[in-house]
Amino acid sequence: MSLNSFFSGVPVADFHVHVFPDDVASRALDTLLSAYGVEPVTDGTVSGLLAHMRASGVLWSVVQPVATKPSQVRSINDWAASHTEPGIISFGAVHPDSIDPAGDVDDVVSRGLPGIKIQANWQDVYVDEPRMYPIYEAAQGRLIVLFHSGDELTPFDELKATPKRIARVLADFPRLTIVAAHMGGYRMWDDVEKHLLGREIYLDTSACFPEDLPDDRFLDMIRRHVADKILFATDS
Repeated sequence: MSLNSFFSGVPVADFHVHVFPDDVASRALDTLLSAYGVEPVTDGTVSGLLAHMRASGVLWSVVQPVATKPSQVRSINDWAASHTEPGIISFGAVHPDSIDPAGDVDDVVSRGLPGIKIQANWQDVYVDEPRMYPIYEAAQGRLIVLFHSGDELTPFDELKATPKRIARVLADFPRLTIVAAHMGGYRMWDDVEKHLLGREIYLDTSACFPEDLPDDRFLDMIRRHVADKILFATDS
């Protein structure tokens, strides 16, 4: 699956944003603010995102929901499939501890959602654990898989989605379309260069702040990886 064809003709697309149902958006932002210490640029709702898109010149945004427990999967995917607003595309959600994670992948496909996001640090699973492999097997050739990759804004002691682990998934599932967020591994740039640059994998630019990834190194990584496999993203 080529993401170049996925966004053919779209002038500006943000591949990595987060929104929530109106009735939980405020609580969700409070949780994220407590975890990461960063003020949000929207109110966390779809309408707030659309207003920010109009102001900033973004025509399409790809919503990346995360199920932090199995019981959330169905309701998240119901909500993801309900989006009819022009300019909003939503991925679906899966969780490795679901009763039937491969069946959840089938459900995401049947709803016409183009991908799933894995946030291993929050889902408490290593991305190359065997219990993740039924998900990848079911998704390859059918869905895009976006991984949070690397560290967090508030550093974690134990990282579950490192560039090396994602490279192992890529080797085991060569037909899987993978996007590694945060230029392949937030604050793990040496490992990104060692394990991911130049391979058949997409990287997104979300949360690549100059204080963590200087502009000259950022541009060098883009050139070495090939610009066609770099996706503009903000993690808004």
